Amino acid sequence: MSGSDSGSGSISVDVVTILWERATLIPLAQRRIVQATVIGSAAPCANTLNRGDLYRTAVLCLLGNRFVQVLNLDSGLTGVAVFIRLR
Repeated sequence: MSGSDSGSGSISVDVVTILWERATLIPLAQRRIVQATVIGSAAPCANTLNRGDLYRTAVLCLLGNRFVQVLNLDSGLTGVAVFIRLR
């Protein structure tokens, strides 16, 4: 029985993991990236994933470029988020 695969190759998956933190002494401080890991490609958002960059800017770029957030762990001061995109 034939599936829907065209036989032209496999699906590529891009994965971006972001570790972020919020300054403890500043109420409502914006979250900043501590570390980001990319498997595959984060294009065109790679330049938003550097240490110290605003987390919100990276998230808006990723979501605007077909990434889907699949995990969000938020402890208040630190957190981890994972995004995936199928190509």
